[in-house]
Amino acid sequence: VTVVVGAVVSTQSTGVPATHCSNNNGNPYTTVHATPVIAEKPYVVINSDNTFSIYVPNVEYNKVGPTTNYNNRRVIDFSNVFVANDSVSVDVINSKLSQGLHLLLTPGHYQLSDSIVIDRDNTIVLGIGFPTLASTNGAPVIRVGSVDGVRVAGILI
Repeated sequence: VTVVVGAVVSTQSTGVPATHCSNNNGNPYTTVHATPVIAEKPYVVINSDNTFSIYVPNVEYNKVGPTTNYNNRRVIDFSNVFVANDSVSVDVINSKLSQGLHLLLTPGHYQLSDSIVIDRDNTIVLGIGFPTLASTNGAPVIRVGSVDGVRVAGILI
């Protein structure tokens, strides 16, 4: 139970079974029955043979309720992933991305002299431990070209 005195609270729920837009004890409360489009965050898993993969949940439409089908995903083997730390140059990162690898950024403070460039469909850039990306010259830290299906998650910009 949350009690707020002297403030306005606005609550919105998306993808829940009941649909209404009402006033809840003087506070606005909006419920949207279905989430029109959702692309959940990719995540790293350890397989039964002690190898790693990235699971990428498929895009879902008009979703109601929590995820129950964890097989509704694409699996990326780590042989197709470049794992970078903050001592790796942006030129090396971009070279690996241009070769078709996905990118996993480990914790650290990445000082980037140029943009990380994503020009391939369905590329995954995933940070673990909240890697921080900073530009040393004012350029955007990530530039996504005119491509589909790219997911960028788990990083601080």
